[in-house]
Amino acid sequence: MSSTFTRRDALRWASSASMATTFLPISGRNALWAHPAESRLLTRPLGRTGREVTTFGLAGGNKVMWDLPGDEGVEIVVKAVRMGLTYLETANNYQLSQRNYHKAFRILNLIPGEPGYDQSLRGRLFLATKTGLRSAVIRDGSKPVGRSAGGGATCVDDLMRSLTQFFGDAKGYIPEGAYIDLMQIHSLTQESEVDVIYEGLENPGDKSLPRIGTIAGLADFRDGTNLTGLNPGHKKYIRHIGITGHENPTVHMAAIRRDSRNNLETLLVAINPNDRHYFCHQTNSVPVAAAKGMGIIGMKIFADGVMYGLEKKFAGTPGQSVLSVGKPGKVSYEDFLQYSLSVAGVSTVIAGIGLIDKTGDPGRDQLIANLSACQLRDPMPQSRRANIESRVAGLHGTDTNFFQRTSSGFLPPGSVTVERAPDGGAVKVSWSTAYAAGDPIERYEIYRREDRIASIPFAPQTSDLPFSLSDNAAPAGSSGGLYYKVRAVDSAGKFVDSISVKPA
Repeated sequence: MSSTFTRRDALRWASSASMATTFLPISGRNALWAHPAESRLLTRPLGRTGREVTTFGLAGGNKVMWDLPGDEGVEIVVKAVRMGLTYLETANNYQLSQRNYHKAFRILNLIPGEPGYDQSLRGRLFLATKTGLRSAVIRDGSKPVGRSAGGGATCVDDLMRSLTQFFGDAKGYIPEGAYIDLMQIHSLTQESEVDVIYEGLENPGDKSLPRIGTIAGLADFRDGTNLTGLNPGHKKYIRHIGITGHENPTVHMAAIRRDSRNNLETLLVAINPNDRHYFCHQTNSVPVAAAKGMGIIGMKIFADGVMYGLEKKFAGTPGQSVLSVGKPGKVSYEDFLQYSLSVAGVSTVIAGIGLIDKTGDPGRDQLIANLSACQLRDPMPQSRRANIESRVAGLHGTDTNFFQRTSSGFLPPGSVTVERAPDGGAVKVSWSTAYAAGDPIERYEIYRREDRIASIPFAPQTSDLPFSLSDNAAPAGSSGGLYYKVRAVDSAGKFVDSISVKPA
């Protein structure tokens, strides 16, 4: 499909898509046929989850999280599912969002155990939510780390809250057969939080530990185990675990490097054409996640509406929505969505919906317009992405991503060590990743004094094991005047050097 859509294209597509996925209120033994097994919407693999999802997903913020006249947020969810969208996202901290999803799920026959439960449709949906809490167990007066709108102290409190709000009575009841496809650790921002979420992973049953981290707790409810003592019923309430964040790529990268057991399967991260003007996700955390086979979900495509005129702040109350499909004289919504979908490794992009239209006019319906624009089979070339970046900077400015850390520039390789072999021969040089600015890193160069002795193509650092090079031609007996440095070079030819280090 062409990467440029006219209004006529969108109308034609919306008509065929809605016909292909029209909701049929069938119950009983024919319930499996209430929705077609095949959707006309494009899908992509969601990393190593083994699932495919539509290239546009519904964010659970914006109108979905508010109590609006006519249950407009509920209507948005129902319409999205009936059109064939499969990726649904929200969070415990998104006000009424999970309860509004519940209302939609009742209309769509997605409540397990209820008459007409549509198990086939539920199996095609990928339902994701988040916990803002960093621990699964807290003991001995330890304080909770993180935040929960429900007042819980642990990620398991949030998990149970999500299940009862999505599928139960919102008071604690969870019907048999209820599950969440993806539970994400919400908005990792500080490296100290990474330490907390991994606490007790190696010994989750150790009752002497003051805290057990979120990963160990969620793993029990994914695998049906009870290593933490939190899951005596051996429930399998979740299918996958992920992380999210929009501020600090170094924290996402640290969390992914620590994940030696591959517990983390997805990364939800901010991606838009102004990303390169900040501490860039698409040149830092995204390549690391892709190298680990994680599913990558792009968010903040329109910078929380700032690209189309909203204030630079998180939307918290009704009225903070963009009420148009794009804006005249600005970069088109198609370009924003397709730009983010063209970042290598991205599986899907999500956005909140502020406007739908009962007649299905894509000029007045963000859901139809966005779904249509995301039917992008092939990524746009780098030249077009660069053109979009330039036009966004000119028409919207670059001061849009209030949720993202300011650029720290091109940061050099770290933790450089130099060791001479015991026999006095080869010298081993080790280092940890450099951090890119707006342009991707292309290679590392290793220097002995001022001589370049090696050039190594860049690869993302996917574990805490450092990169290393053995200098087998190192001169003998000159440790006093022998020193090494590691240079990182990006695609624009810019470079940054580590400190110089002598053999230990």
